[in-house]
Amino acid sequence: MHSRILILALILSLALASPASAYGRSVEDLVGSFSIGKTIKIGSSSECFSSAGDALDPLTSPQSGAAGPLSDDQAPSLAGFGIQPQQLFQASMKPVNLTAHLIDDQAVWAAQAAFSGPSGREAIAIFTSESLTSGTAKDGLYSAEMTLPEDNETGDWQLQNFTLVDQQGNRKVLLGEDLKRLGLPTMINVI
Repeated sequence: MHSRILILALILSLALASPASAYGRSVEDLVGSFSIGKTIKIGSSSECFSSAGDALDPLTSPQSGAAGPLSDDQAPSLAGFGIQPQQLFQASMKPVNLTAHLIDDQAVWAAQAAFSGPSGREAIAIFTSESLTSGTAKDGLYSAEMTLPEDNETGDWQLQNFTLVDQQGNRKVLLGEDLKRLGLPTMINVI
């Protein structure tokens, strides 16, 4: 019994002497269900010790995957979209001007409009902070110029998808059908 009291006294004195921020200690009472996500890169992976792949993707925000008690978990929204001109002559191809009205509760990072031609070839327009023509990163108008491939065939270029990303990495992908339902243009006709 005497040794038990001595051991308890020793443990209590050590607990009182150690700092409150010691490694592995927590003062919170955690109640409920929790989930922790981790990314592990294997040493033989080509991505190991490098994030060069993300730097090449303009839709990867610097804060992707960041989380916290007040973290932003809402993806941006598309409030409007325009294509000018919607009809081009194959003999005198010129760039297509795209305008997007993008909204986010924190800040839009980037957006991408991906079109597919009659034979399946692709054309992409990217909207970034440099594309902001009016408003703010929370509610602004963005412009981008897209050039269709020079040897394009006549026919319709259809918007396949419109991807929106905010600064926290929240992403929303709208399909061409989604924009049609909203009454927004989704086609460029080459004659």
